Amino acid sequence: MTPTGHVILLAYAGDFESSVAVAWLEEQYQTDVVTMTLDFGQGNDLADVRDRALALGAVRAHVLDVREEFARTAMAPALALGVGEPRVAALARPMVARYLAQVAAIEGTALVAHGSHVPQSDAGGLDALVAAGSGELRVMAPCRDWTLAPPQVLPFARARGVPLPSAVDHLSAVRNLWGRALTGNLLSDPWAEVPPADFTLTRPVADWSDTPAMLDLEFADGVPVSLNGVVMPLIELLPSLETIAGSRGLGRLDFPAIAGVRPRIVEEAPAPVVLHQAMKALSAVVPAMWPAVRGTVRFNCHLGECHIEEVSI
Repeated sequence: MTPTGHVILLAYAGDFESSVAVAWLEEQYQTDVVTMTLDFGQGNDLADVRDRALALGAVRAHVLDVREEFARTAMAPALALGVGEPRVAALARPMVARYLAQVAAIEGTALVAHGSHVPQSDAGGLDALVAAGSGELRVMAPCRDWTLAPPQVLPFARARGVPLPSAVDHLSAVRNLWGRALTGNLLSDPWAEVPPADFTLTRPVADWSDTPAMLDLEFADGVPVSLNGVVMPLIELLPSLETIAGSRGLGRLDFPAIAGVRPRIVEEAPAPVVLHQAMKALSAVVPAMWPAVRGTVRFNCHLGECHIEEVSI
């Protein structure tokens, strides 16, 4: 049981499992639940997410726009690391852990929870990240540790008015400014192909645009600052580049499972794929620039490929 008078702060994504977690935490610990949702560039209406949390019984629902901070402190440095590892969820977790501690202090509670399935022993998981930042917090992971067997979850949710997932939902998706990550039982087969309908940022071959896209990407201090001569902040440049690159078949990444470390993950990351290629090109011209690259790269993107036309410093 939780200490009398303490609420539980839940990192709430608005998905099925974290919605079930609201009701489960309330009943399991007989206490109030407060939710916290961070806007990492998911692209959906987070006012709806707040309303859903309150309708499910949360006494308060915090929604915070952290897109600029995420782009500046997490995405920009990660571009120098490339796209050789899955980054959609991993880049967001440190910020979730930090904001859990901050909002918990505002709420006056030492009890926080999250909907991740990452093992408690994983140094990159929320349990470890929260503990590293604030050892005074007690961390719960109801979606990983609850006593409900898989066949019991749906009846539990139905009885408490939690909207049920579609019968055809066989993959889970995480979305932010980096891109979109897919996980689920389907991917336990290393040879299984993701159904075309499950991709939303990248088009299949049959739907690739026939028109080549000429892209001028300008960098300053390791960060893209303009696209085709239009200066824009990173949180606007990324979605624009994502749309152009994804429509031409760029950005599908498939990371195999590593036993005891991670399951197979499929990501769509059209913008990071093109940006990293540009940064490599600039660093090849002046190697000492990496990762604080500057200059402009001109691309011709067409039929699943982006060819460098010109590099200027």
